[in-house]
Amino acid sequence: MPSSIIAPGISGIAAAEAEIAATEANIANASNPNYSAESVTLVAEPGAQGQGIGVNILGTGRAQAPFLSGQINLEQASQNYQQTLSQSATLAQNYISPSGGTDLSGYLQDLFNAFSTLAAAPADPSARTAALTAAGNFAQATTTLSGGLEQTNAAQLAQIPALVAQVNTLDTQVAALNAQIQSAQGTSGSAAALEDQRDGLVQQLAGLIGASADASGNVSVGGVPLVSGTSALTLATTGAGVNVGLEVTLSQGNLPVETSQTGGTIGGIFGSVATIAQAQSSVNNFATTAANAINAVYQTGYGLDGSTGNQLFQVSASTTSPITLNPSVTVQNLAAASSAAGVPGDGSNAAALAALATTPNLGAPGETLGQSFTAIAADFGTTAANAAANQQQATTTLNSLQQLKGSITGISLNDQLTNLVQYQNALEAAGRAVQAANDVTSYLLQITSN
Repeated sequence: MPSSIIAPGISGIAAAEAEIAATEANIANASNPNYSAESVTLVAEPGAQGQGIGVNILGTGRAQAPFLSGQINLEQASQNYQQTLSQSATLAQNYISPSGGTDLSGYLQDLFNAFSTLAAAPADPSARTAALTAAGNFAQATTTLSGGLEQTNAAQLAQIPALVAQVNTLDTQVAALNAQIQSAQGTSGSAAALEDQRDGLVQQLAGLIGASADASGNVSVGGVPLVSGTSALTLATTGAGVNVGLEVTLSQGNLPVETSQTGGTIGGIFGSVATIAQAQSSVNNFATTAANAINAVYQTGYGLDGSTGNQLFQVSASTTSPITLNPSVTVQNLAAASSAAGVPGDGSNAAALAALATTPNLGAPGETLGQSFTAIAADFGTTAANAAANQQQATTTLNSLQQLKGSITGISLNDQLTNLVQYQNALEAAGRAVQAANDVTSYLLQITSN
C-alpha cells in the first residue's frame, strides 16, 4: 500500500512544482505585452488495472490566438505604412499649400496683376520693374516648390539602408530562435517563451516591411522569403535615389522584391515617394504650361527698344527648376506693346498677357491656369487627409485587436494568484501523501523487526 501512495504523491509534487513555476513566470511577466500566459499540460498515468497511479507532465504550453496574431501584424504594417505616408504628405503639403504664405497660383496671379498694371502704363519704369520682378518671383516659387518636393523624397529614401539593416538584424534573430525552438521541442522542453520572442520579432518585421510568418517561423514579404527555417536571407538595396529597389540574396542568384508589395515603414516610404513624385510632376507640368502660354503671347510683343520675338521664361527638362526667368529680359526690352509703331504708349500686349488669367483650357479642360493649380493642391490635400485618417483608423483597429488578444493570451493577476494558492495546496497535499506513505513504511518496518 505505501508504494501505491508514494508514486502518485511524487508525481503530484512534480506536477504542482511545474504548475507553480509556470504561474510564477506568468505573474513576473504580467506587464510584458509580448508574453503569452503559460500553462502545464498534465495527463493521468493509468495502472495495470486501469487505476490512476499518478500524472505525467507533457510540457508547458502558451495561450495562443493565431488568427488575431496574423491580423495584428497586418494592422501593424498598415499603421506604420499610413503613418509614414501621412508624415511625408504633411511635409509636402507645406510646400504645395504653405500656411500663412503664397502658393504657386498666388505668384502667378501676382504676375497677371503686374501685366494688367503695365498695360495701363507701359512706359512707366516702376510698372515695368514690378512686372519683371513678379515674373522672377513666379519662376523662383516654382523652383522652391519643386525642389522642396524632391528634397522631401530624398530625405525619405535616405532612411531605406538603415531600415533594411534593421530587417536583416531581426531576420537573423528569428532564424536563431527557430533553431532554439526546434531544439527545445526535440528534447520535450518548453519553447513557449522562445515562441513569444519570435512573435514579437515578427510583429516588428511587419511594422518595418509588411512581412508575415507561418507557424514554423518562416518569414516572407510579397512572396519572397526572408527567413527559411534556421536560415536568414539577406535583404539588400539596389539602385539609388528614386530608382532604389530591394532584392534578397539567394545562393542561385538575387530575387527582386517588388516595392509595391512591401508594407510597414519601408512600404510607406516607397508609397509616399511615388505620391509626392506624381505631385511634383503635376506641379512641373503646370509651371511649364503656364510659361509656354505666357511665352506664346509675350514673343509677339515689343519692348521699348523695339525688340520682339523674345521669351519671358526659359523652359527646361529639369525636375527641380522647370522654368527660369530669361536673363536677357530687361526693364527696357520687356514686351508690353503689340507693335513697334505703338511703342512706347501701347500696352496691348501686356493686356493680352493679363487676360491669360481668365482664359479657360490653358490647363486642364475648362479650367484657367489658376484653377488648374488649385485642383492640384486640393487633390494632394485630399491625399494627405486620407493618409492621416487611415493612420488613425489603423491605430484604433490595432489597439482593439491587441486588447482582444490580450483577453485571450494575457495575464490576469487575480486568476494567477488564485492558481498559485491552488497549486501550493496541491503541492502540500502531495507532500503529505508521500510523508504518510513514509510513516506507514517506517511503522511496518519497525513492527516487523520486533
